[in-house]
Amino acid sequence: MKWTVDTIVFDFDGVLVDTGLDIANAANHMLKSLGLQEQPVDTIISFIGGGAEPLVRKCLGAQAETLYDQGLDIFKKRYAEFYFVETRPYPGARQILDHYHGLQKNMGIATNKVQRLTQGILKGLDMQQYFPVIIGPESITRRKPDPEAVIKVLEFFGSPPDRALMIGDTPEDLLAGKSAGALTCGVTYGFGSLASIQSAKPDIIIDEISKLVDYFE
Repeated sequence: MKWTVDTIVFDFDGVLVDTGLDIANAANHMLKSLGLQEQPVDTIISFIGGGAEPLVRKCLGAQAETLYDQGLDIFKKRYAEFYFVETRPYPGARQILDHYHGLQKNMGIATNKVQRLTQGILKGLDMQQYFPVIIGPESITRRKPDPEAVIKVLEFFGSPPDRALMIGDTPEDLLAGKSAGALTCGVTYGFGSLASIQSAKPDIIIDEISKLVDYFE
């Protein structure tokens, strides 16, 4: 079965780009600066989702009660300086954007990453031309799973939700898409677990971004 959609809304980290190592390196810099033990990269990557604030709390653990504000400040400053060192697009991401751009589909981003960094990564990867609208935490009052960010992308394009698709790697992304009335696609190669993605009951689940063309046109 193939659905026809006019607008595709992408989460960013874990869907289009692999930002995990740069985020983990900034988090370990924070921990080291606070005199705490650094954590394995895979452990920190498992904390990604929801923005910097929950990531820092999870990294700090029991120390979050006293060190959260200081830790968040250190993390944000470090990541803002070194956010584009190891970050790369996922395999097939550029090709899928070219494909849907060629079909004149609307494409936007709804992300918990601050817009300046999202735009910086897109520019560094020469992918900014695909996305006339990026909705980050600065542009909303309620983060995903609230549908506000997805709705703002749809409003930008004047797109009805039943002709839209939300793609994410976490339940929060998928629940936001569902609440907005869009179709949803979960990806398993990002930062969310398969079990958590399944719990959100997306319309489809794929393990490679290139497989979008098998379901959506």
